[in-house]
Amino acid sequence: MKKSNKIIMLKNALILLCASISFSVGMELFLIPNNLNIGGFCGLAQIFNLLNLKYVSTGLWLILINIPALIIAYIFLDKKFVLRTSFEIVLIGGFMELIHGLNFASKLGMPDFANITVIAIAGGALVAISAALTFSIDGSTGGSDILGILVQKKYKITYVSRILLIIDVIIVVTYSLIIGEKTLIFYSITTLVAYQIALEFMLNGFSNAIMFEIISDDCDLIVEAIETQLDRGSTMFKAVGTYSKEEKEVVVCVVRKRQAAEARELIKKVSPNSFTYSIQIKEVIGKGFRNINF
Repeated sequence: MKKSNKIIMLKNALILLCASISFSVGMELFLIPNNLNIGGFCGLAQIFNLLNLKYVSTGLWLILINIPALIIAYIFLDKKFVLRTSFEIVLIGGFMELIHGLNFASKLGMPDFANITVIAIAGGALVAISAALTFSIDGSTGGSDILGILVQKKYKITYVSRILLIIDVIIVVTYSLIIGEKTLIFYSITTLVAYQIALEFMLNGFSNAIMFEIISDDCDLIVEAIETQLDRGSTMFKAVGTYSKEEKEVVVCVVRKRQAAEARELIKKVSPNSFTYSIQIKEVIGKGFRNINF
């Protein structure tokens, strides 16, 4: 195995580890002790946990109810995506069981109803950070994420996220009514809103990129430099200037924001007389960035 592949695998493993810890802490230290429900499969796991079965807590329920979804996903979706997701679910379930078993919540003074709003926001944000980290390496935290991708892939529905959000609200309300705490519906929905906002913010951060369009007589050299020095692909096509009527070649390349300064210096060095402009891009979907083509 190449050294670069080993580094990528190590990086992905560390991201999954951090993501699972963030998710588990958000659930077991903030949400579950305060009877806050975030919907999705984790919300369902909280409902199943009300059965009070011996040796089975929310973390184990989360693993169990994800198994059917993972089996279906393995048949229809990308195998690497499913393996990363499976690994993440097992890590999350394991850490949740560990935190629950060691009774960290009580030792840290949870539940804390005096600060319930802050706890709802913090718990939702921690779960969102976990989801965003996992998405960044083409995985997921399982549950409704898998179902959403499956439905979107099969039926090409563009509003799947809205349907899942409605289901999340139904789960939140159901849980609160079962435990007899109607007032917690508001705080659980606050958790859900915090999760959605934090997830959107995080995903935009991961996908933030810069697109360069370069008009030059040295496009072949620029393409080679981009590939070898930035490890990025590019697209080249011919265009005609409306003022000069001359035919030129244009190179289009998208790089991560942290590579933008290096890209500018590279273009200036390889083709100092080129005409170049850059555009900030909110989201990039594709190889090397965020990939949803499962």
